[in-house]
Amino acid sequence: MVAIPQTVYRADRSYAWNYGHAPHLPRVRRIPPSPGGRLFDRDINSRLGVAAGPLLNAKWIAGYARLGYDVLTYPTVTSTFRPAYPLPNIRLVESREQAAVALRRPHAKGAPTLAVSLGLPSMEPDVWRKDVRRAKDALTTGQLLIVSVAGSLPPGGDPEALIADYARCAGWVVEAGADAIEVHLAVPDPFAEHAQMIFENVPLSAQILYRVRTSIGRPIVAKMGMFRSPRLLHETATKLAPWTSGFVLVHGVVRRVVDEDGKAAFEGAGRDLAEVVGADTFAVAARQIEEMLAWRKAGAWDRVILGVGGITAPARAIHLLHEGADVALVATAALVDPLFATRVRALEAPRPSEGGSAPLPTNGASSARARSASPRSEPRRQSRRSKRPASRRRTKHAVR
Repeated sequence: MVAIPQTVYRADRSYAWNYGHAPHLPRVRRIPPSPGGRLFDRDINSRLGVAAGPLLNAKWIAGYARLGYDVLTYPTVTSTFRPAYPLPNIRLVESREQAAVALRRPHAKGAPTLAVSLGLPSMEPDVWRKDVRRAKDALTTGQLLIVSVAGSLPPGGDPEALIADYARCAGWVVEAGADAIEVHLAVPDPFAEHAQMIFENVPLSAQILYRVRTSIGRPIVAKMGMFRSPRLLHETATKLAPWTSGFVLVHGVVRRVVDEDGKAAFEGAGRDLAEVVGADTFAVAARQIEEMLAWRKAGAWDRVILGVGGITAPARAIHLLHEGADVALVATAALVDPLFATRVRALEAPRPSEGGSAPLPTNGASSARARSASPRSEPRRQSRRSKRPASRRRTKHAVR
């Protein structure tokens, strides 16, 4: 198997080993200033963070919080212990037309593209509930902790059992101190006749979001994967918008992963498909994020959008933020280059001739201060509000 480019996550060791061995990260004497922003009506130091997955526990989160990442996501937790798949869990790949192909040799240049086959590992609730509290305590003013949750279906369980389990986990997360909840819908739908993810089952997704939202007093965001068409993306987001504070997308690209001889790259049942993340996914992920931003600008709905997927270069993060994403979340980049946030901040820092005026809150997190500072945008916002009740009446049928 080809060696993975050096990352802080040891791909040659198990998930359990990495969980117990937080990395020794570089020290930074001075974090470059950032324009900052707002998210869920809270000031944040910067609009850059880490998606669910790379930061395995509170020690990992504490380390990255000192490096200029300000929206940190605790990995997906469940109501039962779930072990990770056996090694290998990560393969260096190249995206090709029919499949992602595991490489024998890494490319000499360029950010990596990885196939990840971990399953959905989670510690026991008694373990992660205490650890979430430690992660929250490790953050400072202007930083925000999101915790990702997924439901577990007991043997013979029905949709109501899955919905209730999502809500149960969300409640535990709130008790542990999370600032916001990521409802992970980019997981297999256990009730589908043909393979699909829960976010592709709109009625089930809406019921999960509705139950979670009405059970807790925290903002929630729906995490979704890659859609087959812009129309499906728009229809799904419109129907789910009444029950969520925002969206996180794109959660990897699920693809068949083979070696260069055409054999399965990951051994074991159910591992022929894996999540492809990293550099090669940016084009398709950014296209989907930009479509969501365009619909929001047009007044389809007013929800925060956290962009993720292939953000392996500072220019890519800056591009999505300039397009209107409320936050850019990185994953692969954080593991390959822990100082990625400082490089983005250096590009964002205003030049002396530009002055130091405070930035307005980002889209999807409007406030009285933003409205008074930008009077010309007010008529547009009034028109959005006038359209919103009719849109909500149409979409409430999704949860009945």
